[in-house]
Amino acid sequence: MTQVDDAVPVRLRPTLARLVAACSDDDRVRSAWLEGSFASGLEDEWSDIDLHLLVDEPNAFNAVEWLESITPLVLADSIPGLFGAFICLTPEWVHIDLVVHSRAAELAQDTPRRVLIDKDSLIGRDTARTSDVGSPYFPGRQVQIFLYSMGTAVASLHRGDLIAVSQTTAMMRDHLLVQLMLAENGIGNEAGPKRLTGRLNSEQMACLRGLPSLGVNEPSQREALEAIASAYLGRAHRLAGSCHADWPAELERATKRLWADELGIGL
Repeated sequence: MTQVDDAVPVRLRPTLARLVAACSDDDRVRSAWLEGSFASGLEDEWSDIDLHLLVDEPNAFNAVEWLESITPLVLADSIPGLFGAFICLTPEWVHIDLVVHSRAAELAQDTPRRVLIDKDSLIGRDTARTSDVGSPYFPGRQVQIFLYSMGTAVASLHRGDLIAVSQTTAMMRDHLLVQLMLAENGIGNEAGPKRLTGRLNSEQMACLRGLPSLGVNEPSQREALEAIASAYLGRAHRLAGSCHADWPAELERATKRLWADELGIGL
């Protein structure tokens, strides 16, 4: 992709065109590619531009200064824990994550990427992934985490720590239940938190919409916990059966007994 084509979202097209031209014209930039949604075929008007550069003498390459010479920025900050990585925003709120690499050998081989420039043939062909849909699978580790979370919610309720209960309940719904639904659809754990609505079917969305809202009071939290646990365990049992997977029966029995004894909730 040495030029920006009509498939690039209109809102991002001018910025990406300037970036591609700058990478092509700068001899220090030997390779440039996109990761994230652009490499997975999921880009839209509000996608981040995850731009990666392979440069000569990276210690002498000022990445933020280079980017500011291409487009004005209202934010340019390093990403904690990632050397040579920066989160940047243009005045039009185009989000650019810029990462500088020193050697091709450092690159993860299984990361999808969409090649923009490869002057020395160091990166090779695109490894863009257009779909992560496969066969349904049973997320056994996450089922254990869900059952464990049910138990920690009991402790928080007894302490009267309603904020902690709300956070646990939200995690059980927004992360674990949604990930279980993705597993039902054969979508892997690397799907991430974005664009999930389009990956769930109408029945799954109806299930989520039918759950009680979370309130910071004990009656509403108990109601939400019971509804989420009932939905999750029913779906997880069905998925385990269809996948012929082992079920953590002892952990489930202990957790259900805890709920019955301490919360008066029978599942």
